[in-house]
Amino acid sequence: MDNTQKDIILEVRDLSVSFDVYGSVSHVLDGISFKVKKRERVGLVGESGCGKTTTLKAVLNVLPKNAIVNRGEVLFEGLNVFKMSNAKLATMRRTGAGMIFQDPSSALNPVFNIEKQFITALKYAKPKNTPAQELHEIAIDALNSVMLPDQERIMKSFPLQLSGGMKQRACIAMTIAAGRQLILADEPGTSLDVTIQDQILRLINQLMLDKQLSVVMVSHSLGVIRESTDYVNIMYAGTIVESGKTDDVFHNSKHPYTLALMSCVPKLTGKGISKGIPGRMPDYMIPPQGCRFSPRCPYAQEICHTQKPPHLEISPGHWVSCYFAGEVT
Repeated sequence: MDNTQKDIILEVRDLSVSFDVYGSVSHVLDGISFKVKKRERVGLVGESGCGKTTTLKAVLNVLPKNAIVNRGEVLFEGLNVFKMSNAKLATMRRTGAGMIFQDPSSALNPVFNIEKQFITALKYAKPKNTPAQELHEIAIDALNSVMLPDQERIMKSFPLQLSGGMKQRACIAMTIAAGRQLILADEPGTSLDVTIQDQILRLINQLMLDKQLSVVMVSHSLGVIRESTDYVNIMYAGTIVESGKTDDVFHNSKHPYTLALMSCVPKLTGKGISKGIPGRMPDYMIPPQGCRFSPRCPYAQEICHTQKPPHLEISPGHWVSCYFAGEVT
């Protein structure tokens, strides 16, 4: 194994996932592929319903029972999570990869205080003979690292006694306290107001640097992805249509969908309100045969409707799934 391969902590290869829905099949993910290196921030951005959260659930192998993995692999440190034993999978979830959910209120149990939930999570992640006092100190240190003051009071508090931002910080503290290497952040600031959302994103970025973590940041906000990632994957209807270094993709977008997304971002200069992207996401029950964006694409030609475009490298590290990427402006 070369040094480049050793640096990869997560690799998703050609992942396709469907769902059995009342006798019909919903074809959600269609050939998703991306990599995350150690100490790298990778973004997944796209409209609501494009498959971002499904991708994260596949990484942890916590897809619902009606999910069908048609093909592909999810490799965590070189091991396929779909083929891991229950013991190995539990270890990976305890100390390998952890998720920060978008709604902290649903992630915390309202009938137990923070201390009870925190210590229970640490017991799951740490060796069985770890003393209770040591677990308590680990929890206090983790709460301090996410800049929550008066940690002892926080530990005794119930979720309803904390603000949304405090609950999200507590959830982040629980995730990092186990010593995980990869953080899956599923729109961690969506349920919070703008100023608190900014604080949470800055906190995640600082923790990544301090603790040398890898992060997969999921969002539908281009601004969040631009500020919080090194590498970005643009998703549309269960496919990755463009990927590359964040600055490159934002300044030199080539896929029609990426260009349409960029045009929807409000400008400080005003110039009216964007009309948005015409059309709507395809029906996953009967997705388009070719490019899934073709029904909404102003540049689509016959081949786009009938054949899925390859993921081509148009410049070093910049990949696009479009037959006419070089002609789109």
